Formats: sequence, C-alpha cells, structure tokens
Amino acid sequence: MRARSSGSAGEVPRDRLSASAGSWPAAVTARMLREAHRLGSKQLVKSAVDRKPTPGAGWCLCYFRSLQQAGSSPIVEGGSMRFLRVFSLVAALASVFVGVAAALDFNDESEEAPRGEVGMLYHFELHSHSGCDDAPYRYVVESGTLPPGLKLTPQSYDLPNKVHTGLIDGMPAEGGTWTAWIALKDHCGNSAELLFTFEIWPRRFTISTDALKPGTVNAPYSATLATAGVRSNVTWKVSAGSLPAGLTLSSNGSITGTPAAVGSSTFTVTATGVSTDPSADGTRIDTKQFTLSVLQPLTASVSRRVAEVGVPFRATLQGTGGQSPYTWSASGLPAGLTVGGGGTISGTPVRAGSYLVQLTLTDANGTPLTQDVRFTVARKLTITTRTLRATVGHSSRLGLGTHGGFGRVTWTIVSGRPPAGLALDRRTGRIIGVARAAGSERVTFRARDAAGGVSTKTVIVTATG
Repeated sequence: MRARSSGSAGEVPRDRLSASAGSWPAAVTARMLREAHRLGSKQLVKSAVDRKPTPGAGWCLCYFRSLQQAGSSPIVEGGSMRFLRVFSLVAALASVFVGVAAALDFNDESEEAPRGEVGMLYHFELHSHSGCDDAPYRYVVESGTLPPGLKLTPQSYDLPNKVHTGLIDGMPAEGGTWTAWIALKDHCGNSAELLFTFEIWPRRFTISTDALKPGTVNAPYSATLATAGVRSNVTWKVSAGSLPAGLTLSSNGSITGTPAAVGSSTFTVTATGVSTDPSADGTRIDTKQFTLSVLQPLTASVSRRVAEVGVPFRATLQGTGGQSPYTWSASGLPAGLTVGGGGTISGTPVRAGSYLVQLTLTDANGTPLTQDVRFTVARKLTITTRTLRATVGHSSRLGLGTHGGFGRVTWTIVSGRPPAGLALDRRTGRIIGVARAAGSERVTFRARDAAGGVSTKTVIVTATG
C-alpha cells in the first residue's frame, strides 16, 4: 500500500533508509525512527547503556555495537557496558529525527482494509498517532471512492488517552473493487495519506421466498419465509408497509393469523442473519418486498344436475371467490359425459342411474376446492299409450301415458286430429271434451320432458255411440 505524508520538519521517506559507512546501520527504518521519538531519547540511552532494550529500542544496541566494531572505546563499570560517545550520539539521533518520528501517521493495523461482502455489515477502524494529537484528527477521502453503501466517519477522539479513530462502516450494496486515498489531518496542518483497496464480494445471504400464497378471509393462514446462503441464525421483521389485518410476522419468519378483510397488502420484510459458519463470520442483512392478497372463499356450482339417456346434455360450471381464471376437473361422471376446459360438462348419457360426482375447482393461485355433486340420469322418455276410446254425448278425460323422462311433460299434436268435440290439453296430456259423432282417428302425439327428452307416437282415438 503506498503512503504519502506532509507537514513535518526533517521528514524522510517511510521506506527503508539506505546505509552509509560509519553512519546508519542497514536495519534502521523510518518506522524505527518514529518509535525512537515515542520512547524518547533518555529512554533510548538508558536502554543502550543498561543493555536492557525496551520494545522498539533493540535496534539502538545494534547501532551501538556497530560503533564499537568501528573503533569506539567502551568502558566497563560494574558489569555494564558503556560507550564514551554513546550519550551524545543517541541524543543527537533522537533530536535530529524528532520531525520524522513525530510525523502524523496511520497505525500499522489500519493500513489494510478488510474484505467486504454485499449485504454484510462492514466495520473498519482507522487508528492513527503522532502529529498534534491534542485535538481531534480529521479523516477525509481525498480521491477515489468508497464502495457503494459505505461511509467514512470524519473523526472520533478519546482526549484522556489521545486515541484517534476514524471509521468506515455501513453495508456494501455492490460487488467489485474500489480504491480511495484517505487523508489523515491534524489541526497543525500536518497530514498523511494511504491508498486503500476495498474488495467487496457478491451477496452470499438472500431471502429465498419468491412469493406468498394468498389468504382467504376468515380462514386460518400460515406461511414461512426462508433464506439461502451462509448458514445463520435469522431474525425477521416488517421494515415497511404492513401485513393484512389479522396477520402477524414472528421473529422466526412465520406469518400466521386469520385475515379479517378482503384486499391486498404490500410490505417489506428484513432478514438479519448472524453467521453460525466459522468460515464466514459476520452479520448479513437482506430485504424483500411482498404482496399478500386476501380473497373471498372459493365456491363452485353447476347449472344442471339431471340428464336423460340418449339426450344431449350440457351444464355450465360456475366458480366464485379466489383468483380467476379457474380450471375444472371431475371424477365419477356418468358414462358419456366429460368436463370441458371452459367449465362445462357435456355429452350424451348412455345409462340411467344416480351418480356422486367429485367436482374440483382450482383458481389461478393453485388453490383447489373439491365438492360432491349428485347427478341423476333418467330413463329415456317414451309414450306408452296405444289407443284411446270416448263415448258420444258424454264428457271425456282420456290420459296419454309415458315412461321414463324427467319432470313435467308437455304435449303437442304432430299430425291428425281427435274425433269432433275432443281436443288435447297440452299441459296435462289429456284428451278432453264431448264427442259429437262416432268415428276413429289416427293422431300422432309428441311429448317433451324437462330434461329435453322427446317421444313421438301415433295413437288411435275412437268415439263410439
């Protein structure tokens, strides 16, 4: 990661310093110099003289040994190694590089941004030190961009402990790689910059439920939301809109209750998953919008339930409630009858009897309704009368007989006419009146029943005196 800084006197590059004969050991780096300033020159001298280096001061002894090997004369007193010229050299070292050591800078642990993931909470603290640390630092994006969904909190300052922290947090909204120069500035005009690379992985935690089945008013409802991806403990909530009246969403993703009114509700749910997979730690969030419809109960009816052998039959199936269009199926229909896709039962029955038929109505949402319907197939209508006899001068009520058929039968004369004074009552099928003269006539009658059955027969009608 490249770095650049400005605003500190005596500044040197942060990469490794080159060595020169009789001056700097090759192991000395700019980071060591910053540590020198942190420890203070007196502490460094004490560490060198006592040969008990504090953390970060061990390189000083290496330097002192190099001086010794170059010809410096040590004096040993009480088992401690001392150098005649050590104090002045180390003091000079600390003072010359105060400007470098005090340079405003990011801490080591804050020089590399952690990997992110779409939909996973992101938290990256920027720790820093040195510079004018008696007032808050400022953190700004100098160039480049942060990943969509992340933001930089400009400052955070713990005055007693002089702890300076910037924060990049949020929830990445898009996968990819982004780079940004982030500047650290103090109130004295010092600044330091680091180039950060942010790698954002694609989403690995999603709400997998595509849609919710509709409910029925005043009927119990139950549905369960689900997620896919990283194994997690998931909690659910409604984050926008509202469920239909009578329904609630529990934290485990169950939608339950009894809808109280017909209608549709659109709402957004949020799933928060805390990973239980050690290889994919983190808290992930996904949201999804649903529309839940509450419908009237499904009902089914059929326009006709009585047929007749040999008579073409057609009945209309009717559905209400649910969501149209509907589809129909049936089992147990009389032989000769079938269900059509348009919601009809049609055909010509071939056998009389009583049949219990199971009709199934399925609406556009796949919700089925099955109900039993009793169908009756009547025997074929037949005129059974062969002859009728009336007496001249006497009132007559001569009935025409039938067999089979269904419901009321109406009559007509197809050809011929009864003897004078006699007539057909079309509603009752009787020959009524007073015959005025003896004679015999061939009359063809037609009977039609309520099922549409028709029978035609020629009957001899006689009047005797």
